[in-house]
Amino acid sequence: MSASTFYAYFFLLALCSVCSTTKAFTLNLTESCDANQIYFCTLTNLSSTLRDPLLVANSTAPQLSELVLRDSIIPRIPRSLLDQAPTLHGFIMHNCELQRLTVFDFPTGHPLQTLVLQANRISDVPERIFVTLYALQELQLGRNMIHMVHKNAFAGLRRLRYLDLQQNDIRELPASLFDELGMLEHIDLSSNNIQRIDVNTFARNMNLQTVLLGDNSFATFESDSLAHLVHLHLLDISSSNVKLLRLQSVDTLLVQGGALEDIVISGSAVKVHAANNLLTRLEIGDKRSVRELDLHGNRLESLDSVMGMMNLQRLDVARNQLQTLRTSESPLYLALPNLVHLSLSTNQLKNLTLETFLLLQKLTHLDLSFNNLLNLDQRLFEPLVNLEKFYIEGNRLHSFDYEKFIESHEYVKEFGIFDNEWEYRYMRTMVDYLKEHNIQLPVRFTSNSNGNSGGNHIDTTLNSLSATDKAAHHRYASTASSLNDFDTPDADMPAASSAAAAMTDISGIHPYLTTRDVLTLVILLLVFLILLLQLLSFLREEECLPTCCNRLVRNARTNNRRRLDEEEEDSEV
Repeated sequence: MSASTFYAYFFLLALCSVCSTTKAFTLNLTESCDANQIYFCTLTNLSSTLRDPLLVANSTAPQLSELVLRDSIIPRIPRSLLDQAPTLHGFIMHNCELQRLTVFDFPTGHPLQTLVLQANRISDVPERIFVTLYALQELQLGRNMIHMVHKNAFAGLRRLRYLDLQQNDIRELPASLFDELGMLEHIDLSSNNIQRIDVNTFARNMNLQTVLLGDNSFATFESDSLAHLVHLHLLDISSSNVKLLRLQSVDTLLVQGGALEDIVISGSAVKVHAANNLLTRLEIGDKRSVRELDLHGNRLESLDSVMGMMNLQRLDVARNQLQTLRTSESPLYLALPNLVHLSLSTNQLKNLTLETFLLLQKLTHLDLSFNNLLNLDQRLFEPLVNLEKFYIEGNRLHSFDYEKFIESHEYVKEFGIFDNEWEYRYMRTMVDYLKEHNIQLPVRFTSNSNGNSGGNHIDTTLNSLSATDKAAHHRYASTASSLNDFDTPDADMPAASSAAAAMTDISGIHPYLTTRDVLTLVILLLVFLILLLQLLSFLREEECLPTCCNRLVRNARTNNRRRLDEEEEDSEV
């Protein structure tokens, strides 16, 4: 072995020995934390490994109440740190690449009340992992990679009130998982892959007030799973495959974007947001408790379930299958005296009686857009003295007494009129009149279908649109051309008209024909007949028609003679 090789080998051995004797990072709470913040401390950019864990110097912090470790690399919970802070009430490890939890991570009898381990890499929650934290009231394990939770994972947490497991990959909840959490008030299991919720899941959690189960792909969700909970403040089951839901009482219910068909609430409900489902029935026992209903994008055919809600303030039943506003309880008018916001857009309404809105004096927002209305008498809206926003676009209206309407509604500041069958001059006069009274003319477009896909109106004011967009929201060329008076160049009209169908997705075909439609059809048939006669006359003059007829006759005779010859040959054979 040469001398150079020997020295190189010796140098490598020395370097390895130095690296092996290097000590892990030692944290001194007294020095690391701000001297002015003796109760709260935040530490970032710390680093340790499983082989060399984070060490804490023997310098206690008896007054430290809350400690935050964030944006670091700490694969294990530093128990020595908790030992040095005996009065610590809140411990947060956020985005620290924490990988695993063990029963040795927490000192026995520590008075920790809040434990937050969010945005880490925890994959499972083992058995009796928090049993030593007798005083724990809040536990947050959201935004990890948890796929398995042991049935005894939360054993000993009798004081726990807040549990957060959102945005993980949990598929199964063991039957007795939450049995010992008798004081639990808030649970968040949203954005997981939970397959089953039954009557035993929360059977012993009688104090639950907030239950968040949205964005789960439930294969089974028993309708009575939450029926034993006396009063819920908030329940969220949005974007889940729940078909029938039974509850006792709830303040706010969120069930948007699912497959829900029936909701039965035996007690009270303040706010119900059940948009974009398959809802055909809503039953609420205490109807006077309801303040807000968002039921757009469902399959409701009547408003019977809404009648009796005397304190209802907001009602959105757009994109349903309503053909009339008459109900079995109130066939003449809507008995909703405290209603402020009413959206009836994109239904199948054809006629409204003069008594329909008789009791809606507090109404400030009324949306009748994209229905099948042929006529609207302005006297219908005289009781609506507080009306501020009014939308009738997307119907088949030819006229409307807008002057009397504006005179009797001094608070109106937004009026949707476009996408109707106004004549050009009539519409131009109406727009000028409304502009003189400083009333905004919003241009809105929507899909004219009653599907369950989203589709709220997209609203904007006319002045904020580009020239192409202004014209693209109008069905007829005469209507679109009226926008020339509002700084719309003529050059943009063809492109706008061709883009209208793609942008708005609004159908101009209604399930009935007006007198003008019938006359137009008759005129087209007459024109077609005249053209056909002209064509026959031209062919006769050019002697094309006789020649063609003679040729056809000759071909027919030849075919008949050939057929007869073949039949004779067959008979001779």
